Amino acid sequence: MKTILFTALAITAFIASCKQVPENNKTRIVYDAGDQHVISHAVNKQLETMSILYGNKTAYDAALSGNGSHQAGERYTFVTWRYHDNPMWYGSKINGELLSVEKLEVSAADGAIRYHVEEGNPPPVNGHIQDSTARIRYLLEFRPSMMP
Repeated sequence: MKTILFTALAITAFIASCKQVPENNKTRIVYDAGDQHVISHAVNKQLETMSILYGNKTAYDAALSGNGSHQAGERYTFVTWRYHDNPMWYGSKINGELLSVEKLEVSAADGAIRYHVEEGNPPPVNGHIQDSTARIRYLLEFRPSMMP
């Protein structure tokens, strides 16, 4: 009798847990940066956004040196999400909807820095929408997050 009651209770709990709807239908998007690695990150509490700057090995080394010189082949990707409360961990935030994907590349042919927005609209910085030149300068000012 105890076994039947326990089994019925377990099945009821399983069925009830399968019908839960995500809070406010919030979507969490995970961005695949391919062969790029995290260089740095930013959080904007006013806009409720979080961003990650990815780059290849050449880009990481240039960001680490901090001397402002750039080499052909550097590739950067700056991804911005809206953040949400993490339902699994009180007080923490997780990435949500993807807001923008920006790409920078230092050309091998002429050393020029090429910038384009691959998706969405870049968020303002200090309340101002930046033009391409200002945006390039802003993104290249990031220094690598140091990990132990």
